[in-house]
Amino acid sequence: MENINNTIKTAWIRQLNEDWKTANYNYFKNSMRPPHFELSHSEQMLGKWKGGHYRRLSISIFLIQSYTWEYIQEVLYHEMAHQYVEEVLGIRDDLPHGEAFKRICRENGIDPTATGDMHTWIEKRKRCSSVNPENHTILDKVHKLLALAQSKNEHEAQIAMTKAHELLLKHNLSLLDAHAGHHYIHKQIGEVGKRDTIKSIISSILCKYFFVEAIWTFGYDQHKNRNGRILEIYGTPENVEMAEYVYDYLQNISELLWTGYKEQKKLEGNKHRRTFIYGLLEGFYHKLEGNTAEKHSNKLVWKGDPRLKEFYRRRNPKRVRASSRYSRSCQDAYASGISQGKKLVIHKGVHGKSNGEIKHLR
Repeated sequence: MENINNTIKTAWIRQLNEDWKTANYNYFKNSMRPPHFELSHSEQMLGKWKGGHYRRLSISIFLIQSYTWEYIQEVLYHEMAHQYVEEVLGIRDDLPHGEAFKRICRENGIDPTATGDMHTWIEKRKRCSSVNPENHTILDKVHKLLALAQSKNEHEAQIAMTKAHELLLKHNLSLLDAHAGHHYIHKQIGEVGKRDTIKSIISSILCKYFFVEAIWTFGYDQHKNRNGRILEIYGTPENVEMAEYVYDYLQNISELLWTGYKEQKKLEGNKHRRTFIYGLLEGFYHKLEGNTAEKHSNKLVWKGDPRLKEFYRRRNPKRVRASSRYSRSCQDAYASGISQGKKLVIHKGVHGKSNGEIKHLR
């Protein structure tokens, strides 16, 4: 394990304390007093609550170094549930993961298994987040249709993308009709940073047309010691995978199309960048809305997933949805964006301007 200076350790402790206060408010009605935080050097144990006069909550440095902060938050919430059972409910002689503990975790959407051997839990979490083998067939068909959407023929590309979305719609409707015992996951996507209007419009598109719920939450990059906002999405593993891809795709294609528009118009700088991208995303939104109206006429109507909404509500009991506002700096840029957005299709892969990579669906 790399040597870590005291400054970064102090920053991690500070962030754990901030996340503890937020969770105490969200899940435990501010009923607990802050514990003493400690960074442990265990490479096996994720975290631990030691009650009594110790009142110590420890989190593994190895875990913090090796995984994203949402993993650390999950372990923190788990240990807070232990603290709540002991200090608020007054239960000290029950089994560590007894009925009271399980009930608290269930009511608040906290992972009761975020304990014990680190590698075992990480592997279990990865398995739970992976797509069910029975649903791989659906995603494989969607991937093939998205490959067809790369056709230079605009009409053929549009048909392929429409069929891909319709296939996902039918799949989700069948899950609801069958009352299937499928499970939901949550995942933070993108980088920790500012919550801007462009990202917010994309998250609205995901929620309305790609069968997920989303919320902008506070995030932390422990390697850069940077706080900010990050998008957290909720849904079945296959819908979360698809939504993450669409999120990345729309961000990347927006920048590519803006660069093309700027070169075509011989513009200097990025004064009208946001206006163009707003128009692009709004045009794409209206295009999906038109596809949805067509599906309504075919009796394919998505009214939402109540079980997903309940899962989302448990994780975000104090949720607040914010609206996005923007102004237009150039009517021509906005109109051009609208026009291109109405023609936009989700392809299988796109060059990412931010890191030069090509992101593909698997």
